[in-house]
Amino acid sequence: MAITDVMQERIAAMARELAAEWGEVDESNALSWLDAIETRAVEIGDAMHAELVKQKAGACRTGEDESTCPQCGHEGRYEGERKRELIGRRGPVAICEPEYFCPACLRAFFPVDQRDRR
Repeated sequence: MAITDVMQERIAAMARELAAEWGEVDESNALSWLDAIETRAVEIGDAMHAELVKQKAGACRTGEDESTCPQCGHEGRYEGERKRELIGRRGPVAICEPEYFCPACLRAFFPVDQRDRR
């Protein structure tokens, strides 16, 4: 997906807001002013990546008491949420996802995992 003009405007506005909030860029530990700014931009990009992944993972929570087992088709019961770390190009991101247990197969399953394989 290409960055649209509207998205670029929002990025520019966010950059101005963050620059005003953080103040001057500290160049004392950087190779140059450009290096200092790029380091800060990478930190922002990493934080944005982590937040987008968490939101996408959270959007798939069913919140339902039951879900169909992908192995046998029986109804599994909600057991709670498991925490998992995903490793992406921008580094690790911790997410939570619903875990279900199938009494017929006697195994846990995760609807999120099935959705991602489609």
